[in-house]
Amino acid sequence: MDVLRRLLARLPTAGDDTGVVPAWVAPSFLVIAACLVPWIVVLFLTLPENYTAARWRLAWGGFDAGLAVSLGVTAFLILRRSVLTQTAVAITAALLVCDAWFDVLTSRGSAVWVALLLAIFVELPLAAFCVWIARSVERVLEDARPYLEAGGFTIHNRRLVPPPAAVERLHDEAAGDTPA
Repeated sequence: MDVLRRLLARLPTAGDDTGVVPAWVAPSFLVIAACLVPWIVVLFLTLPENYTAARWRLAWGGFDAGLAVSLGVTAFLILRRSVLTQTAVAITAALLVCDAWFDVLTSRGSAVWVALLLAIFVELPLAAFCVWIARSVERVLEDARPYLEAGGFTIHNRRLVPPPAAVERLHDEAAGDTPA
């Protein structure tokens, strides 16, 4: 519960434009992930056991469960303002495109139209939005790089390392030795 409380405290307030991703995205992804849960149950209960492939229910229910987890992880990383957001939204976009593709191609009868409408109006636009988020995170990192380099930051072992003076100043501040 403490983790959830800390994450909710990090949510930007109205008018806060300091985040790379809009504040409404993470809660929206959490809602979508939660809405997938009953759908996954329906898939496990209603899909035929065999459909030209063994373990058909497990294949589709499991795929949508993975999509729900991906959306949830993405929402969590957005809330944390993590740079891993870029990777998570790319994975989520790929899963959404795959889901749309296979839903349309494996549907029969009138279910094809439902799958096509979901693909056109839900899955593919959400995948495109995920790509936009990934590009936004990338753009911010690209924009920040020259300023970080000019400020003396370096990369060591794939980690951003602040200049020694900044580290010393932070240690002084933590110890209460801030200059007046």
